[in-house]
This record gives sequence, C-alpha cells and structure tokens, in this order.
Amino acid sequence: MNVSSLARQLKITTQELLEKLPALGFAIGARAIKVDDKLVPKILHAWKQAARRSSLQEEMSLIKEIHAKDGNGPINKLDKKISVPDIIIVKDLAELMRLPVARLMAELMRNGIMVSLNEKIDFDTATIIAEDLGFKVEKSDHEVVEEENKRAKLEKLLANRISVDSRPPVVVVMGHVDHGKTKLLDAIRETNVVDQEAGGITQHIGAYQVKTHDRLITFLDTPGHEAFKAMRSRGGQIADVAILVVAADDGLQPQTLESISVIQKENLPFIVAINKIDKEGADLDKVKQQLTELNLTPEDWGGKTICQPISAKLKTGINELLDLILLVVDMNELKADDSGAAVGTIIESHIDKSEGPVATVLVQAGTLKIGDTFVVGAVSGKIKTLKNWNNQDVKTAGPSTPVKILGLKQAPVIGEILEVVTDKKEFKTKSKNLNGYQSNRNKNSSNNNTDDENASILNLIIKADVLGSAEAIEESLNKIKVANTKVKVLKKGLGQITEADVLNAEATSALIIGFHIKENKNIISLASDKNVKILHFDIIYKLLEDIERRLETIKIKKTVHNISGKLQVLAIFKTNKDSMIIGGKVIDGKIIKNSKIKVLRKDEIEAVGELKNLQAGKENVSEVLAGTEAGLEYKGDPIIQVGDILEFFQEVYE
Repeated sequence: MNVSSLARQLKITTQELLEKLPALGFAIGARAIKVDDKLVPKILHAWKQAARRSSLQEEMSLIKEIHAKDGNGPINKLDKKISVPDIIIVKDLAELMRLPVARLMAELMRNGIMVSLNEKIDFDTATIIAEDLGFKVEKSDHEVVEEENKRAKLEKLLANRISVDSRPPVVVVMGHVDHGKTKLLDAIRETNVVDQEAGGITQHIGAYQVKTHDRLITFLDTPGHEAFKAMRSRGGQIADVAILVVAADDGLQPQTLESISVIQKENLPFIVAINKIDKEGADLDKVKQQLTELNLTPEDWGGKTICQPISAKLKTGINELLDLILLVVDMNELKADDSGAAVGTIIESHIDKSEGPVATVLVQAGTLKIGDTFVVGAVSGKIKTLKNWNNQDVKTAGPSTPVKILGLKQAPVIGEILEVVTDKKEFKTKSKNLNGYQSNRNKNSSNNNTDDENASILNLIIKADVLGSAEAIEESLNKIKVANTKVKVLKKGLGQITEADVLNAEATSALIIGFHIKENKNIISLASDKNVKILHFDIIYKLLEDIERRLETIKIKKTVHNISGKLQVLAIFKTNKDSMIIGGKVIDGKIIKNSKIKVLRKDEIEAVGELKNLQAGKENVSEVLAGTEAGLEYKGDPIIQVGDILEFFQEVYE
C-alpha cells in the first residue's frame, strides 16, 4: 500500500505518518513511498491503541488521586519544571520533557495544532501542552530579564540625553469607575467623549493636549474599570503628575485605593480632584477624612495632599485645577532633549480597517519625524504619517507629545519602547534580528483561575479592536474565582473574527469573544454550522459577568480516585474476549474487592477495568494485604501482560 493512501486513511499527512511510525515500532524509513501490505493491519491496530492510550491518559489527567498511605493529600501532577524560551522547536520541547516526540505531537493534535517535529511553536502554546502533560513551565531567564528590564532600557536611553529644553507636563487621570474622569477631561477639552463610549466607561487609553496660560499640558486618559489595572499602571510609569478623581458623594472606593497604590509606587506627585460637588449627598469632609486615614492629610487640614473641589458637569473648579497642575510641575522643572533621534513609549495600539496597524506613542526625548525608521519591541517600521490627538496631520512631534503613527508592519505591544534608528546599517541589523513575534502579552496565553489542576476548563479565543483591551480582558479573567474551574485563553488577537478562528474554536471546543468589533454574518453562519459559539461585547464588565456565569454552569463535581493498593502481574491464566484471570503479588497497600483497576505499563495507563473476583490461597476473600500473592478476575480490555502493574481504586465524587 502507498504511504499516502495509509495516511489518508488515518486522516493525517504523509510526513506526519512517517515521523510517527518509528515511535509505534515501525521503522519503514523516513522517505518510504510504500508500506508492506502485511504491516498495514498491524499499523492500524497500533495506531488505534496509541490513540486509545492518549485519550485514556487525557481523561485520567483530570482526576485527582488520593493514595491510602498519603491520607487526603492529592498527588501534585505538575511536579516537574521546564524552562522554555519564547519560541521552541517541537522536537526540542519533547527533549526538554524527556518524552517521545510522537506523544507530544499527539497532544498537539488533540489541541488542534497541526505541526511537524521540526516546526516552531510559541511559548504559550508550549505552556498549554506541557501543563496538560504534567509539567510546570517557566520562561527562560533571558525572557524574564527582558521584561523586567524594559523600564531600565528606557531610563538608559533617556540618561544619555542632555535635557535643556522645557517640555509640557504629562498628566494621568486615575480613579474609580463612574467618578467622572472622562467628564473631567470633557470639561477640560470642551469635547464630549463620554457619549461615544459604551456604557459611559472609557474603553481605550487616549492622550490629549490642552493649552492654558499659553502652555501645553498632555493628559493620559486611563480606563476606569477594574479590568484595566495593567493599563493604569503603565499610565503611571510615563506620567509626571496624577489627578486622582474622587466622587464627593461616593468617597474612596476599591479602584481609588488601587490608583493610590499605583501613584505611590511610581512616586508621582498628585492632586485629588473631588468631583460631583454639585450632587445631593456630596460630602467633602468625608472624603478628606478618608484620605487622612490613609496618611494623605489635605493641605487645609494641615497636611501636604493637594485637594481641589470640582464639578465636571458644571465645569466649575477646572481652571483652578489646571493652575494647580502647572504649580506642581513648576516645582519639578520638567525638561527634555528635543534634538536627535526620538525615544517614546507606546500608549495605544490597534489595527484600523483602513489604515492597518496603528499606534499612539508618547515622545519622551528627541523629535519624531515622517520618514524616521524605528524599532519597537519585536516590530520595525518607517513613519509614513503622523497625526496629533485631533487626528490632524503633523510633520514632527517633540517631547511630551502624543502622536498616532502609521507605517507599522504589525501592532506593537502597549508599554513597549519606540526607538528611532538613524543609521541605515544599524536599522537593517536590528530589523533582521527581530523574530517577528510580539512579546508574550500579545500572543496566546493560559489563564488559570484556580490552583486545582483537576478543574472544568473553559477555552476562549479573544479578538478585540485594540490591543490594550485584549490585554485588559486577559488580565481581568485571572480575577474571576469560581471553584473547580479554569479559563484557558488559547488565542488573543486584533481585528475581525476569521474563518481560521472558527475552525480553531471547533477543534478546541472554545468560545469566541469579540470585543468592540462588528458582527460578520458569513462568520456567524460558519460558526453555526460548526456549532461554535461567538459572543460580542462592547463593555468589559458585561463580558466578565457572562464568563463568570458560564464558569458557574460548567462547574462540576470532581472525580476522585482513592487508591488502595498495587499488584504486580506474575502470570496470565486465562484470557477471554472481555476479561482475564491473572495472578500476582500485592506490592503496595491492599486490594479490596469490587475495586476498579488501572493497568499500568512503564508508568503509562493502558486500560481501566473492574475487579470481579479476588482469591488468596484458592479461597474467595474481600481483601489482600501487601506481600501476599493473589488471583483475580479482571473485567475489561484483555491487554494485561506479565510485568504490568495493576492499581486498585475506589471512584468517588466531591
């Protein structure tokens, strides 16, 4: 028979078949065209047995084991650690885990990932697969160091500059959801952004500039919902002053405290804007008392914390707030070097349907110009267009200026450092060294919502219009705590849901989440045909509420195997179609009548059956202790061999 015909019969590629046959004991050659007809039935049988073993192992991996001698302590299935780089070849990953390549590839196939042994997979795919196989995965040291040193890199780039020119202050607006941060920016800019945002909650990081007293101030608008903690933290890293918005009728709330933590961590000077003083129930003294309890005593109470009462709705206290900002920054004398190549930080990133990958960069040194070549993280490009916050074309952007850039090959990761490279040879070298993959936050990831590895799993594929939103959703999913459940984000990306996403979801039984993207009737029709569920959301907290409800729905009782003992098979006395009579010696614990049995060969499960009858000394008994020989009738797939280990257990649910 032709190898290609056999491959079609097994529903795999010829190359995959040739790569996997040696692991099954059939060495027909890596370039074989035909296979002996006599071997075909044996190959089909071996293939079926391997698939059955893999399926059984996967099923057993979700079951908690309790050994009699261990009391009630579950076995830690993730007791082996491996260190994996950002990108790894399949066969190298198998070598790291000391597993046959065929077993690893079978696991990849079960997860809908069709690759050969010489192909590369990313860190997150490797993590998902390795954890399913019982390994703890850590990032290679150089990857961890790269992430930790991102800020150090920016500081180093800026340290080489001689700051002689004054620059506008960068102000970050923070606080609890619904306390009026966007309304405050509306009042400052005399625009209306709130009505454009779903549910009145800012969904994207934005950057705006205003002029007061002939001086520019740059504002970063950080999203208000708890889901955007990571984005608010990044806002703190690149700001000079923070405005902490607190509603006079609501006081300090959890996200207010979180924002204070970020401000203090970044050592930012800040002003407390006590908003909604026009509302009934407004209590300035209550807010100030709460601040005092956090050792943030207001100035008019004898402390150092600057407070400014405002009403964003009535636009009162706004000019005084702007004056306070200038007063605070004048005490710190902000300067920058606006000459030479630009350096900046990405504060927003997404894919536009007409413009392609676009990003907003806050320039921190130098002057960014049209035509500049740059690298940002794992992305390189050349500036084709610069637009200010009003979407007007500009030719240059200096320090503290937010500007949208076009000319990217792909959307960069928020928080990455943009560095203009003026030397053509150096730019070519740096571009060549880029591996084309973005950092881990912009790729597949696995989010565990529980430490219990025996949890019900909800697979997700997330597509969003803005990278920051996709990151925020992923971050917030970690906070959903539903007992005995786990969320796995198999893929996270930008742009519309594609046919590939639907097929991927079908293969992995995943739910597709679309955030701030339009529905596509063709894709919805395909998803319906493939029995794939697609959910669209415009508001983060509604998405999270839906996922939490689904986790509650899939939460099931855990299957637990109480293991009583083990027996080594010494003899096979009789083999029937669905049963066997065997003899052996109890090597651990004890055998109890009516137990279930796992057949272990070289520490891998071959089958599961039942104990129908138990004898010792030719007499029927209810249990046999360690060190004693016994005979037993096993009901199940008759594949037990001399030397196999039988593990006896009682199956319960909790």
